[in-house]
Amino acid sequence: MSRFLIFLLCAFLLAVLQSTLISLIFPSFLKPDLMIVLVIFLGISFPLLPGAFLVLFCGLLYDTFSGGTLGLFVFVYLCIYFGLKLLAKILILGETISFRIILVGALMGVQTLLLILLPPALGIIGRFSWPRADWVLPQVLLTCLVSWPLFTLFRRVDIPPAEESSPPVS
Repeated sequence: MSRFLIFLLCAFLLAVLQSTLISLIFPSFLKPDLMIVLVIFLGISFPLLPGAFLVLFCGLLYDTFSGGTLGLFVFVYLCIYFGLKLLAKILILGETISFRIILVGALMGVQTLLLILLPPALGIIGRFSWPRADWVLPQVLLTCLVSWPLFTLFRRVDIPPAEESSPPVS
């Protein structure tokens, strides 16, 4: 339970940081997406249901703070999360930071595709601004760069669930 609350607080702090300080420092095309790094960490490190609830919360926070269509990022983040869970059934998602950085870049590409394809499908095309093509690569690269310290921080903050130990056999 404390592990869940710690990452709930992390999600809230990242959403506030993303919408305030990051928006003041970086121009729109260079803003790193901090929340997707947390979603990827949750997809790799958390069990299915607690992680899904945290990702749902991350999406709601992002939708609320961005002022966009409510539910858009909830759906995008849940697709990424469950896609990671399916990928983990096929591949071993390792602890190496280089693999995780590559995963961030690839999943930001998936996020961009979903953000381009979903608004027309949902009929919200008039209220949504599409990401410009020349903005995607710099944002992906900066997010990949920022993901390294964030993954390190998340790993240090993470309290893994206690493993059940069997009583010693005598």
